[in-house]
Amino acid sequence: MRMSNAKALLGYSIFLLAGSSEAHQIWYEQPPGQSLSLYYGEYDKNMLEVTPGGMDRFRQLKGWSVGDKSQPLSLTLQRQAFAVAHQGKSDDSLLAQDPHYPIFDSHEADKALKTYWTPATRWVGDLRARTPELTLDIVPTGQVEGNKAQFQVFYSKKPLVDQEVMLEIGSGEVVTQRTDKSGKVSFDLPWQGTYVVAAEYKDRTSGERVSPDGKTEPFDLKSFSSTLSFYRVQGKPSLPRAPSQLPASEVARLKKQA
Repeated sequence: MRMSNAKALLGYSIFLLAGSSEAHQIWYEQPPGQSLSLYYGEYDKNMLEVTPGGMDRFRQLKGWSVGDKSQPLSLTLQRQAFAVAHQGKSDDSLLAQDPHYPIFDSHEADKALKTYWTPATRWVGDLRARTPELTLDIVPTGQVEGNKAQFQVFYSKKPLVDQEVMLEIGSGEVVTQRTDKSGKVSFDLPWQGTYVVAAEYKDRTSGERVSPDGKTEPFDLKSFSSTLSFYRVQGKPSLPRAPSQLPASEVARLKKQA
């Protein structure tokens, strides 16, 4: 007899270090038979930024295929996503990042820090081994045993040791692990559906950058977020998505219109 989704989730939660992703991220999704899309928000919370709103903050968001770097992917802005004019193949990796997201203030110990944030993502058609390309990158190692897979985290193409890594599931659960001395981490993947592996890293080197319009912009730290997304056809039937949430900025805008 098959357990209900609610009972299955309760049972599996015993083995999870549950939590929630506090920071925004970008990620690709391509469920079977559907078109490829690039989202901005928080996957585990099913919170998607929209336009007008957070989706309009990107200055130089670019996507490309590792298999064909000759031409950027076409990203068409829609209400809740960028539609991607590309069909991902099983052996390909699709990357995206924005190196000129607007500098913003983050706060640590009541101190405001001008933060140079680079959001990035990678989509893979399967879990064969890949090599790092992004500044902060998460790749499969090709080590898959049943429903357990290994991943490796790199910063500037060097393994990132003792780095917190999160596995985000569409039902709202988050599993947290730390990388070993080789920057590797393993996760169980018991469900069918889309998974997002996420990491964040702060490089506390201050400096300056030149904006797309030629202005010099000082910053106190560089912050990176990166995700790896993929779809699993193996495993138990996927659990329901977490209830959809609007971003706070959109909620505020709708209140003003009411």
